[in-house]
Amino acid sequence: MPLSESMKAVLVECLVPGYNSRMEEVKSMMETVGYEIVECVSQKRDDYDPACCIGKGKVDEIQNIVHEKGAKVVAFANTLSGGQVLRIQKRISDAKILDRNLVILELFEKRARTRESKLQIGLARLLYTYGWGRESVRMKGIEREQMGPGGPGGYPFQVYEKDVRRRVSKIRAELRRVRRHKEMLRARREKLGFPVVALAGYTQSGKTTFFNSVVSERKQIGLGPFTTLSTSAKLLKLSEKDTILVDSIGFVEDMHPLILDAFNTTLSEISSANLILLFIDLSEDYASIARKASASREIVRHVAPSTDLIVCANKLDLVGSDLEKRLKAIQDNFKGSLVMPISAKTGENVGLLLKLVSNSLSKRSVSIPMPLEET
Repeated sequence: MPLSESMKAVLVECLVPGYNSRMEEVKSMMETVGYEIVECVSQKRDDYDPACCIGKGKVDEIQNIVHEKGAKVVAFANTLSGGQVLRIQKRISDAKILDRNLVILELFEKRARTRESKLQIGLARLLYTYGWGRESVRMKGIEREQMGPGGPGGYPFQVYEKDVRRRVSKIRAELRRVRRHKEMLRARREKLGFPVVALAGYTQSGKTTFFNSVVSERKQIGLGPFTTLSTSAKLLKLSEKDTILVDSIGFVEDMHPLILDAFNTTLSEISSANLILLFIDLSEDYASIARKASASREIVRHVAPSTDLIVCANKLDLVGSDLEKRLKAIQDNFKGSLVMPISAKTGENVGLLLKLVSNSLSKRSVSIPMPLEET
């Protein structure tokens, strides 16, 4: 059955020197949400246009495509400022304008199942769109020449600011209650003597497949980016000692700090763990492996700088004869940490990994019958 016009979208990207294209990533996310991408448009420039990100002629071209294709959404694979959104919206008035971060939030909203994740998404959206809304209210006031008070206590944008602050404060108070509850559960686990192992890594790196496999869980997988939006914890029985295994939200490249901050509760699960299993997709191209390994290292270093780490080079079943070259792209970013090639899907080396986890938690060494030394 064909999608309604409201779900038809045009995807746009501005390519400047040094910028890594996000077109395929954003396209995948939008299709997961339910959009039908009717046209992909890109423009190469020496620098972003400060007014509209892309050139005004390209904006007019997109406006024509919107009319021809019946699209109701124009999504940018880039990050846009509030001013850019308003100027583009003014020229393409028939379509809603999104940027990459708002697409991420739409996908988050589709995936959200728990009260915690819904609160975090609401907070992230308020914080991220605050500047957009403030600028919009301010410009409308100027256009209508409403330079005096627009309501009780101030100008229109001041009333808007007050309302946003009130809503942010309310959501943060609710999230604090969620955190207190999680801290109580964490303290109870520690009192019972259960160490915690946290799964971390980029979205679609195979964390949830591994989680399902080792704890006999049936969490959804294979639904595109961000299948996991809130943490799940299950008892994992190991040879040495039972532990709590925690599956967390996947990392994403260049996520806006305001959105990351809103998901502080999820990141805290990683920071409080006794051991982190960091998943990296071994089947991607070399450049993506190296880039994501480097970014993952920085995130883990920021969130949990002193926590023990095992790097799980996952999707071994999809790799051919160039395994060592792929492993080296990861090892170069994690000197001193163990890099373990596994396949969460087929189970290859998963047993050995669990033995490593058990020995790491009890601080015992284990021999690795595989050539994993740095080359």
